Amino acid sequence: MDTLSSMRAFVRVIDLAGFAAAARSLRLSPAMVSKHIAHLERRLGVSLLTRTTRRVTPTEAGTRYHAHCVELLRALDEAESQVGRQAQAPSGTLRVTAPVEFGQQHIAPLVAPLLAAHPELSIALDFTNRVVDLADEGVDVAVRVSARLDTALAGRRLASSRLLVVASPDYLSRHGMPDSPDALARHEALCFAVGGWDSWPFSREGRPQHVKVRGRVRSTSSEALRVAACQGAGITLLPTFQIGADLRRGALVPVLTDWECGTLGVHVLYPQRRHHPARLRVFVEALSQRFGDDPRADPFWQPGP
Repeated sequence: MDTLSSMRAFVRVIDLAGFAAAARSLRLSPAMVSKHIAHLERRLGVSLLTRTTRRVTPTEAGTRYHAHCVELLRALDEAESQVGRQAQAPSGTLRVTAPVEFGQQHIAPLVAPLLAAHPELSIALDFTNRVVDLADEGVDVAVRVSARLDTALAGRRLASSRLLVVASPDYLSRHGMPDSPDALARHEALCFAVGGWDSWPFSREGRPQHVKVRGRVRSTSSEALRVAACQGAGITLLPTFQIGADLRRGALVPVLTDWECGTLGVHVLYPQRRHHPARLRVFVEALSQRFGDDPRADPFWQPGP
């Protein structure tokens, strides 16, 4: 028998001065209330109540035990109440990790509205391009941008981001618009210095093609490539989540738009748990509102008609 339930029954018997009244209050039968009291008396090895035909009163041991039970149950109720409020209202520190460029452009702008809406919430941001182990490093949620994911974490895909070949209008006026992927061999490529930096993927009508490119600029920072492209230093291959604003204001122009260069998925990931804190839920909701409801759509740039 559950000792905490028995303690609640015992306190209610004394507070209401009877088994019948306690039973009605707890929505139990008087027999079940008697079983709870008997359970406590066997557990403690003392008599807690003196019963007569007219009244029920606590023994000396029962009086002392009643005081302890009241204190313990009050503390338990307060703890459950606090945890319940935290589960409903976002509070505490939410630890977030995301890739550097994506985090700066698309996660950082969410901070001020979230803090304004939830005064008890704090946010710790870790923008890094390494894969963070959420369990080992005490991180609540990760946003990852990848063509493929291999993870045991829970979560979902939020949106898609196309890879585009782009250049500035100034560069294209000086060097001309390439009319095929092969034409890129005659252009100055700005390359990401990781993996197969000198080979760009293309496909059209299901037929894949890889094109070797050359250039005097390579960087481990895609932001450096974006800035160089905007300044007319060459042609580069970047995701729309990073260059969407440049495309909209005309600082960069998409090249070879009738070819596909691949798509990245934007995912929100968190540890597998039965219940997630409210601070995580409101963050995921904010991401969903920012990127829309279609995980296949690219919310970062929509080409004109």
